[in-house]
Amino acid sequence: MTDETKRVASRRHLRYGLAFERTQRPLAAVDHFRMAIAADPNLRDAHNALAFHYQQQGLLAKAAEEFAAVANLADDYFAHFNLGYVLIELERYDEAEREFRRCLELDPGDAAAQLELAYIHAARGEYATALALLETPRQRYYDDWAVFHLLGRCLFQLQRYDEAQQAWQQALALAPASDAQFELLASLQSIERRREFHATTGLKDDLYVQEGVICLGSATDDGITIAPLADHHLSEHDVARTLYRFIALARSSNWRLGGVTAPDITSKPLAAALAALLDIPLLNLHHLPETTAPILIAIAVGHSADLFTITRERLPAPGPGFCLALNWTRQSKLLPEIVGVVVEGKCTVPWETELSRLPPSEQTTLIQQIAGRLVHHVQSLPGEDNLPRQIRYYTRHHRRLAINGLL
Repeated sequence: MTDETKRVASRRHLRYGLAFERTQRPLAAVDHFRMAIAADPNLRDAHNALAFHYQQQGLLAKAAEEFAAVANLADDYFAHFNLGYVLIELERYDEAEREFRRCLELDPGDAAAQLELAYIHAARGEYATALALLETPRQRYYDDWAVFHLLGRCLFQLQRYDEAQQAWQQALALAPASDAQFELLASLQSIERRREFHATTGLKDDLYVQEGVICLGSATDDGITIAPLADHHLSEHDVARTLYRFIALARSSNWRLGGVTAPDITSKPLAAALAALLDIPLLNLHHLPETTAPILIAIAVGHSADLFTITRERLPAPGPGFCLALNWTRQSKLLPEIVGVVVEGKCTVPWETELSRLPPSEQTTLIQQIAGRLVHHVQSLPGEDNLPRQIRYYTRHHRRLAINGLL
C-alpha cells in the first residue's frame, strides 16, 4: 500500500470514527480512530479525536498520551493547551506547567494560559505567584465566577481577608449553579471563622478555620491542643476517648441523626458502637431507608477520600461524615465534618487484623463483640476536667461548623 493510499484510508477511518461518535457508538468510534492512526501515525486530527474521546470517558492518562502525540506532530498553541489541561486533571503539575509556558511563548500575554498556570501554582501552595498570574485573567474573564473564586482563595491564603471577601462576593454574584453558590458561601464562612482568632495555635484551630471541621483528638491529647500523628496504631483507649468526646458534643449540640452506617468492614464496629451510644439505628449501606433525616457516615481509618465521596452519594439525604483517624490528607483535601485525629503514614485500629482474618459469615458476631467492648470502655472512662471547655469551643466560641449545613 502506497503512502498516499494509507493517508486516504486513514482519513476515511477518521470520518467513520467521528460519525460513530455523533451517533453515540463510542466503541466503534474508538476502533476507527485507532485504525486511522495505524494507517497514518502522522494524522494529527486522528490523535486529537482519540484524545478527546479518552478525555470524555475519563481515561485521562491515555488522553494525555494522545495529546502529547499531537503536540509532537505540531508545535502549536492548542496542542500544548489541551495537553496541559489534562495534565492538571492528573495532578502532574510540573509537566502541565511546561505545556502552558510553551503556550505563552507561542502567544505572549494569553489570559487562558495564565489562568491555568495560576491554578497550578495555587495547587502547589504558591499563592503569591498564582495571584500575580491572575492579573490579566481577572480582567479578561470578568464575568467568570471561577476566576474570582481562585482569586479569593489566593488572597485568603495570603491573609488578605478583606480582599478575599470582596473576590468571593463577586464570584457569588456571578455563580450560576447552586453547588457553586454553596461552595462560595462556605468560603465566605471561612473568612468569618478566621476573624474569630487572633492567631491559630494548632490542628484543631486550623481545621475549623479552613473548613469548619470538628477535631476531637484522642487519648494522646487533651482535646484542645491536638497535633497530627505519624505511623500511629490506635489503641482501644484512644478510640474510646474520641467516642467519649463525640457523644458529649453530640448531646450538647442536640444533633438529630437518622442513623449511622459504615462504608467498609473495618468501620462497622465503630458504627455499631456509635449507634448504641447515640441510641440511633445502625443501617446497612446497601439497604438504606428512604429518609430525609441525615445519616452519619462512620469511618474508622480514612485511607481513601473516594470511598467517602461514593458513600455520601449513596445516602438518601446529605449526611455528615465522622472519621476516627483521617489518613488521606496527602492524597486529597476533602475533609469529613468530624475528625478524631489526623495520621500521616501508617495507621490501624485495634480490631483490624482480627476482623480481616475471619470469613464474612463469622464477622457479624465479632463486630458486635468489639462494639460492645467499645461501649463499655466509653461508659467506664473517667471524666475530663476540661470537657466543658472542649464543648464550649464548638458550642459557644466557634460555631460556624460545616456539620450545621447538614443537620
